[in-house]
Amino acid sequence: MYKVTSTEARDVVADLLRRVTQGNETVGITRYGKVEAVLISNERYEKLIRNLMEDK
Repeated sequence: MYKVTSTEARDVVADLLRRVTQGNETVGITRYGKVEAVLISNERYEKLIRNLMEDK
């Protein structure tokens, strides 16, 4: 997982979107050294949701 601080994320959002949509990467956004949020592509998100719904 590629990690950035919340400040860096704010400054480079276009690059982060390219990483998750074209590079199929997961980006962890950190605050005070701890991952607070994860950025993934919508395609990956929908696949995760489908898989979760199938498991119910």
